[in-house]
Amino acid sequence: MKKTLILVLLTLFLYSCGGVDTKGYNILDAHLKSHDCPRAVDYLVKNKNKYGVNQELIYHLDNAMVNMECRNFDSGNKFFHSAETIAENLYTTSISKEAASYLVNDYTIPYGGEDFERALINMFSAINYLMLNKKDDALVECRRLDALLSVYNEKYTQNKNVYKEDAFGRYLSAMIYEAVGQFDDAYIDYDKSLKTYRDYKKAYQTPIPIALIQDILRSASKTGRINESEAIKKEFSYVAVLDDSGTKNLGKLVFIHFNGQSPIKTSSKIYVPSPSGPITLAFPSYISNPPDCQNTIFYAEADDKYIGSKAELVEDINQIAIKNLEDRKGRIIAKGLTRAAVKELALHAATSSIKNENLRQFVRIIGNVVNTQIEAADVRSWRTMPGEISMGRIYVPEGTHNLYVQQCNGGKKLLETIDIKKGETKFVFFESIY
Repeated sequence: MKKTLILVLLTLFLYSCGGVDTKGYNILDAHLKSHDCPRAVDYLVKNKNKYGVNQELIYHLDNAMVNMECRNFDSGNKFFHSAETIAENLYTTSISKEAASYLVNDYTIPYGGEDFERALINMFSAINYLMLNKKDDALVECRRLDALLSVYNEKYTQNKNVYKEDAFGRYLSAMIYEAVGQFDDAYIDYDKSLKTYRDYKKAYQTPIPIALIQDILRSASKTGRINESEAIKKEFSYVAVLDDSGTKNLGKLVFIHFNGQSPIKTSSKIYVPSPSGPITLAFPSYISNPPDCQNTIFYAEADDKYIGSKAELVEDINQIAIKNLEDRKGRIIAKGLTRAAVKELALHAATSSIKNENLRQFVRIIGNVVNTQIEAADVRSWRTMPGEISMGRIYVPEGTHNLYVQQCNGGKKLLETIDIKKGETKFVFFESIY
């Protein structure tokens, strides 16, 4: 009996030894910070085994994001697609694996991703397709995002979760619909985006983008929604109307900017007294990592004439992550209490046959110590994504333009040279994550 108990406790302790390889991220971050993309990609390929079977999703997400940052958009999308498949398969967790997490901790089950992380898979994949000038494929990703958001809305109908919609995901979808001439669909998503940004303003203090107000007003006018247009004008009287007649002979450049590093999960513990000793509860929380510079201006230059646009914050991933985790903190603690009770029952059952009272009490104390050690918060997360997304938009004459970016007090940096036709929309990707 003693040997069996010792074996059980040792097994639980070994099971608890898992989690994120912080040292590995430091190496990967260093490669990305020095813009050494080949070494960053190679590092992930050679270190797949360090993620383990329960972090397969994170491995694919990291590969997808690193390839996207390195402008390997095709490779990035292959990993985004595989990550989406993994996340979908994990959405309904097997009963046996879930049961194991009640005996040890959440590291015994595969990481399935936070709600917003799963939504960003489709959004980022859509952006990748836009960089490849594949707008129809980008719209497929937007529709898949729409289907996922519908699941969230149904799942959290009676729940306080704020993250049921993604404002920038809807905004991006609307811009793509408009770019391919589906104007009614564009208006519908502009409208959904505006409604969601109202929630964002309350929950995450993200202002409603001025560009969105101009876009929805122009879209409402184009689709004959006069009443809706007048109501929006009244609500946002401070926004200058950007009439469609003044832009139809111009091209539109949309700059999508990934800025700053992702928030990082950390562990907190509380101790609850009980008749058999203190019960340890561990739960995760996010630490945000605001970018050094939040003042970015994009320029288009032709014939020594510059047209500029200051980027607006459109997705504060730092704040979304923090609030999303707060919204389910009660469920995390409830699971922790249940897990503590299960461990207590298991320990009581394992020691009940020991006749010597002193030995029984000693073994239970050892068991409680082990339980305290193996109780660990799940701090796995998508560490390579940005902390914020901002967007700038410029209308330019038809022709060839040099595109520049200027951040804070730095000088203009050439991004690329682009050709654009009147009535055409092109998307430009820029990242300053590291």
